[in-house]
Amino acid sequence: MKKIFKTLPLALIVMSIYSCTSDDETVQDVNDNSSVVTTFTCTQENEGTTTKAAMGPEGKTILWKSGDAISIFDGDGNNQFTLKAESDEQKSGSFTGKCYESESYVAVYPYTEGATLSHDRKSVSNIVLPDEQNAVAGGFDPKAALMIAKSNTTTLQFKNAVGFIKVTPLFDCKKIILRAANKTQPLAGKGKINIEDPNNPYIDFTGSKELFYSITLSGTITNGKAYYIAVPAVKLSANWTLTFVTENKNYMRKVTKDITFVRSRALNLGTYATGGDYWAGPRGIVDSSQEVDLGLTITIKKKNYKVIFAKSNLTEDGLAANEYAYGDYFAWGATEPWYSSISGNTFTWKEGHESGYADGTAPTFSPEYEINTDFKMSDDPARKILGGDWQLPTRDIWMALRNANNNKVCWETTADGGFWETGTLSKNKGIKITKKDEPGTYLFLPYAGIFRGTEFYEYNGKYWAGTAAYSPTAYILSFTRMDSDLDPKSVYPRCLGCQVRPVRLVAVD
Repeated sequence: MKKIFKTLPLALIVMSIYSCTSDDETVQDVNDNSSVVTTFTCTQENEGTTTKAAMGPEGKTILWKSGDAISIFDGDGNNQFTLKAESDEQKSGSFTGKCYESESYVAVYPYTEGATLSHDRKSVSNIVLPDEQNAVAGGFDPKAALMIAKSNTTTLQFKNAVGFIKVTPLFDCKKIILRAANKTQPLAGKGKINIEDPNNPYIDFTGSKELFYSITLSGTITNGKAYYIAVPAVKLSANWTLTFVTENKNYMRKVTKDITFVRSRALNLGTYATGGDYWAGPRGIVDSSQEVDLGLTITIKKKNYKVIFAKSNLTEDGLAANEYAYGDYFAWGATEPWYSSISGNTFTWKEGHESGYADGTAPTFSPEYEINTDFKMSDDPARKILGGDWQLPTRDIWMALRNANNNKVCWETTADGGFWETGTLSKNKGIKITKKDEPGTYLFLPYAGIFRGTEFYEYNGKYWAGTAAYSPTAYILSFTRMDSDLDPKSVYPRCLGCQVRPVRLVAVD
């Protein structure tokens, strides 16, 4: 098996942020007699050392650019200072603004509205490491390149608060997605930069309710170019993944060993070709024990396929732990739920999704899907999250399952409170679909409920199909505890939060 990457010497990312020297230019505030500092000029973290390294093969150093801005904290507030551009790109840049003269200053790049300095000056809160970063050939997204400086003079030496991974695809793609193996290792979100040790700042996500366990690099990603993703200084446990999204296919690499990201250094994950033998197979990140084969087949364009079902519902980072767990709730075409946490009947909604699963919250696609058209794999949430050949069941697949009743499969409901004699399903409600003459092989679809806006309605089953109906609706597999029949022809608004039960198709010779 070919290795996913060679661990090259870790290269220090040059941010070219330069330490600040005051121009001694002050003005008197007419209101309170306080001195005001108006100019800072910057130098980089490791100027003059041999550890300085270029971002890309061209040997280009990252420079200040017109429009750059920083937050200056004087102990009284968050003050915006912007680059006084002497050229479009420059090593030494003067930043102008206004703040009170102070015994010490803390500065953050980039400028972050709403960021606050702690009373002990050991951290800055409300800092965001974005989970959506823009692709820059040979570089990184400036808004993700978090840096901080602390000094008791107007000379500020910025330190990088993030590390980077370097990836070079040997094919064009639209996105590169780094995903943690589980929800104990946040990769992005809102947190604070801790500067208890000013020489070793780090991003602290403790207590944050806005966390993400994947980072997506989006844009025009070109064959042979190197791209950098800003990451926190963390150790990811084995089974983290790297996915490349092209126009018609996703390439996922599941890595079965730990990886450590280091502050201010770039870890080169190497090059990737479409023909490499390091890609995840047709199961993606799903183990064979998480599959169910009911013997169902479907014909697509005169070719026969066996339908393999996932044993449990989709979550934003894989499959639910067991078949009776509800999983997460998705708008049609969304790759993540709109809430950040659920506790009983209390839901914490993500920023920008306070209205829950309401009108206008479903993703839009260009061009819009026409009626009776199926998802492109590049838009399919099951394919994006699980990799391999996984996808949402189409309306035809749900129809084939419905028509197989009393032929290849049979089903029974637990709507009256459950009547399983043994096993873990005794206290759970749903429909059990069993392979005929093979009682040990079954699919369990729980009554996992549905979200309308911010309201949750339990005790029914609503599972998306990857087939569009008239805009803005899509087909859904529907069943209720009062009716044990499966209805694959229901049409629901795409904004609703419903379940996804992934399938994959295996060609039959």
